[in-house]
Amino acid sequence: MGFVNLLRRPWFALVLFGLIVLVSRYPQAPGQLFTFDDVNLAYSVGHFDVRISQPQPPGYPLFVFEMRVLHWLRFQRVESILLFLALAGSIAALVLLAQFGQRFFGGFAGFFAACLLVFHPVFWHSGIASALRVQLAVVSVLVAWSCWRAWNGERNWVLWSAIVLGLSAGVRPEIGPLLFPLWAVCAWRAKIPRREWVRALGAMTAAVLIWLLPAMFASGGPVSYVKANLDYIADQASVSSGLFGAVPVRWQTTFWRLVAWTGCGLLSWTLPAVLAWKRKEGWAVSREELAFLGLWLLPPFLFAILVHLEDPGQSLAMAPPIALFGGYLFNRALDHWSARVSRWETVTLVVAGIVIYWLIEFRDTTTVVIWVPPIALAAGLLLKFARVPNADYLPRLAAAAFLLAPLVIVHLGLFQNNWYYKGSGASGLAGFAGRVLEDVNSGLALTSLSHIKNTLAVDDHSLRQAIRLAAERPGRTMVIWEHGLVAWRKVCYYMRETPVAVLERQQLRAGAPPVVVVWKGANPQRRPPGQAPLSVTLPAGGRIVWILDPRTEFYALASASFTLAPAGPIYYTDLPAESGSRILGEYKLEWR
Repeated sequence: MGFVNLLRRPWFALVLFGLIVLVSRYPQAPGQLFTFDDVNLAYSVGHFDVRISQPQPPGYPLFVFEMRVLHWLRFQRVESILLFLALAGSIAALVLLAQFGQRFFGGFAGFFAACLLVFHPVFWHSGIASALRVQLAVVSVLVAWSCWRAWNGERNWVLWSAIVLGLSAGVRPEIGPLLFPLWAVCAWRAKIPRREWVRALGAMTAAVLIWLLPAMFASGGPVSYVKANLDYIADQASVSSGLFGAVPVRWQTTFWRLVAWTGCGLLSWTLPAVLAWKRKEGWAVSREELAFLGLWLLPPFLFAILVHLEDPGQSLAMAPPIALFGGYLFNRALDHWSARVSRWETVTLVVAGIVIYWLIEFRDTTTVVIWVPPIALAAGLLLKFARVPNADYLPRLAAAAFLLAPLVIVHLGLFQNNWYYKGSGASGLAGFAGRVLEDVNSGLALTSLSHIKNTLAVDDHSLRQAIRLAAERPGRTMVIWEHGLVAWRKVCYYMRETPVAVLERQQLRAGAPPVVVVWKGANPQRRPPGQAPLSVTLPAGGRIVWILDPRTEFYALASASFTLAPAGPIYYTDLPAESGSRILGEYKLEWR
């Protein structure tokens, strides 16, 4: 019993989850900046300006401040700074959730909630690949915990929660408006007088202005900052939201990916959900607790559906309340199971264990993920029959281990599997089901370990080859990027002395006009104006390094006009010494 009680200790949660995070994240950590956004953050350490995506709007000023503090503390590489923040943020979110859950639901609900979160595929993936998005979970728990104290009548926490919310918005600005309804309801329940409302709102405004004013003036002033943000969200939302112009099929993809990213963890709840249920009282969650969790969860969910959701890590504000409810079910199941056990206990657990072992040994990971939840459900139903008082037949620690076993198996499978499904293209109900499965599988693929490994493999090979090819003709090489498999921002970052011509659209929305921007490092050297075909000037006798997607129309045009010599996943062309030109669709390449 003494060891079980350790699960409530903050230091134990710090040690346990710190070790789990280090063991499961650090060995897979990328040695390079992983995403386009990471490069933007890297540049923002030296110069903050959202107009030039340093970082991308809305800016994340307090996160950039964290990066600058670590830079001041002699973290030499931005890659190391982001890795440290990813690991520290993951540990902080887990410890905070464990402690908050203990106070919210009592018992071991917080510990189980942290167990659900630490192995959750989205949280796991972001803990390796996105330090910024991990902090969505951190600030989400911080704001909820401070609001819960106000919800329970601690009037002074109306003020403190307002400050916490205002500062948290400086880490991830969307947290501010999305969790403001939760704060407002908590303040209303605390029944504070009008002057306390004014004081709390004033403190929240001051907390926001601490980070907002510097971000605005570093980005050209309030008008320029607001315009950059409005343009950015409208353009980004045009890809994923039907309200902003996304086609219905794309909006459906957003919806089903959100379901996968927020709901995949529920697959491991079947055993505790059954054991936690009682006929007359159900799961016995109070209306107040459900209302609080709903206010915490619903605004981010609606924002994701109606405005923007493109990356799995953007859903992490929703992960803590879901994990907390799951932690409550696990804790309630542990209490019920520890009090009364089934006469069929040994047979049920042994048979379930043998079947699951057979699945793991002889079937693929997809089959394991699909079948472990119903097996756990069946075991839970059998354990509800022929129950007698426990009398220490089943220790609580052993019961907790049995409850957690399906969670670990399912979440490991979700994270490590190479998810792929291609719909048949049929019409009607079969076609709809195929598209849903395709969207769910693609969503799970984006949160998998294979996604990290494949991205790093392609990017690392591409960058190494591009750097080698440019070094063979220094000063006479230009990179041309058009829908390349490695982000052009990464190419510019790791090839700062080589000009990179980026051929893209002025906006993400369909029908946007083409543009050409020639970059050197973080600085755009020139943006050729005019109507299509847009001109790109190259040095005669020089070299083109092509970073293209072979599945695009532009690749077909380029391969028809030039000899594209392969160099790993990229291509190159050595230009003749004589002047010449070629038109490739909306672009004109000329060398002289």
